[in-house]
Amino acid sequence: MVYRTPGATILSADEFLLHPAANERTELVRGHIRMMTPASAGHGLVSATVLRLLSTYVWQHRLGVCFADSTGYTLPNLPNTVRAPDASFVRANRLPPDGVTGGFLQLAPDLVVEVLSPSESDADLTEKLADYRVAGTPLVWVIDPARRTVAVIFGDESTTLGADDTLTGGDVVPGFVCGVAELFAGLAPMIVG
Repeated sequence: MVYRTPGATILSADEFLLHPAANERTELVRGHIRMMTPASAGHGLVSATVLRLLSTYVWQHRLGVCFADSTGYTLPNLPNTVRAPDASFVRANRLPPDGVTGGFLQLAPDLVVEVLSPSESDADLTEKLADYRVAGTPLVWVIDPARRTVAVIFGDESTTLGADDTLTGGDVVPGFVCGVAELFAGLAPMIVG
């Protein structure tokens, strides 16, 4: 089924919410729908692991709410753009006082987690990271299952952590700590060569 907005070539976030493609793995970027391939088993495992670790900590300390993949955010400062990170966190004081609704969240997450996929190009990742920065997301973790690394991006600073390092939530998720290797538990050993 093809959805068309009469007289328009660009969808708004509200139109996208009603679009059949919004039920699939898609994002809205500058009014255009971007299809995403389904996650691989390794991608899904790493996404679920980071969400479990982060969500458990956030819930226990009443810091806010973590959201699973495919949760849409209408990003501020970016017209007609809805991004869906692999996992995300929003501080309690930034959540709607009456609770979340059935629509997209109208804010930038405080923490975005992106798990790299083989199908994701460097250009796509660069664009996503730029969008989160413009929208005001202070902390991004880019997890690379193939290399067993996490790039931690905080403002203008970026640090890459390896499997023997420790990942923290910094000022965004105070007190959160886990070993980087924990994120890759259950993945087959890396093939070097």
